[in-house]
Amino acid sequence: KTYSLFYIIQELRKKIDRNRLVYINFEDDRLFPLQLKDMDDFLQSYYELYPTNRDKKVWFFFDEIQEVPNWEKFIRRVWDTENCRIYLTGSSSKLLSREIATSLRGRTLPYEIFPLNFSEFLSFNKIKTNTNTSKGQTTILHWFDEWLQQGGFPELVFLPKELHRQTVDEYLNLMLYKDLMERFSLKNPSLLKYLLKHVVTNLANPMSINKIFNDIKSQGFKLSRATVYDYISHLEEAFLIFNVNIWHRSVRSQAQMPSKIYLIDSAFKTAMTIGEDKGRLLENAVFLYLRQQGLKLHYLLKKQEVDFYWKNGMPINVCYDFYSHQTREREIKGMFEALQFLDEKKGLILTRDRTERIEKNGKTIIVTPAWKYFLMTTDRR
Repeated sequence: KTYSLFYIIQELRKKIDRNRLVYINFEDDRLFPLQLKDMDDFLQSYYELYPTNRDKKVWFFFDEIQEVPNWEKFIRRVWDTENCRIYLTGSSSKLLSREIATSLRGRTLPYEIFPLNFSEFLSFNKIKTNTNTSKGQTTILHWFDEWLQQGGFPELVFLPKELHRQTVDEYLNLMLYKDLMERFSLKNPSLLKYLLKHVVTNLANPMSINKIFNDIKSQGFKLSRATVYDYISHLEEAFLIFNVNIWHRSVRSQAQMPSKIYLIDSAFKTAMTIGEDKGRLLENAVFLYLRQQGLKLHYLLKKQEVDFYWKNGMPINVCYDFYSHQTREREIKGMFEALQFLDEKKGLILTRDRTERIEKNGKTIIVTPAWKYFLMTTDRR
């Protein structure tokens, strides 16, 4: 979050006077203990230093704002009384985006920060290659498989591989115990950890609350369906998991059907499960890519499943290994059935490395490597 702010500041400095860009990190120990009145002192001190800026727009960047009790009162007043633009960041362990929106009465525009996508991962690793050559594609595929397994946490790029597992475990414990246990006053860490492992094991599979409840109860845990629902909701609010509902014309039917769950980063699946499941990792990566585009995603379940569909969009299936004749025929048949049902002209099948175009009865299926799709710059909306 902090470096995202730094990037915005860097871009603004190209056209805005530096003294109109104000950054404060409220986790700086030199500022402790902070009270609401101290915020006003910051503001007054700034305008005493630059009095002429009262008549100009000023950009305030408040990092980790949740460290100041009742901060929203100050922000509302500054927004109402000063000529300014305000950027806020906050930790999900103490602050949720919906709470920010509530505190500031709808005056906010939230931005979600995701782990590195594939393009960013290549950039971090300083990989530049011509993807139109066989050698270039071999290089890209190596790094693509590396990214699927390693995930997109930036710190891992600069750490030795032997420290990856330990670092991911630390991230996971931080999210479970700080972002969840403390934030929501949860009393059963063993249940929370088992629930997450159950979700990770069944990544990208349709799951209902009832099924999760029965599976966990069979392991000897004492819990209610309401507890499962609450814990799943908390995992979502902490941005650890995401729910994708089935596409259905009836909202009621949609709510009663199983949903599919995806992870904020594939590193957690790699760390929490044994063996490789590249198909699920690829589907999770496709989900994150589409989610970053701001799309409201659904899955479709008829005779065959369609992994991703959204309003005015192209249905997408994910198939890591498209070489098996049986798999290929199943995927193609399922996509043509989906196109017929949805009355769509085109469908997309994302693979590891296969390219193909299949046409039938006025419908077209485009088969393309997922890495090519990820490296395109076109907005998917």
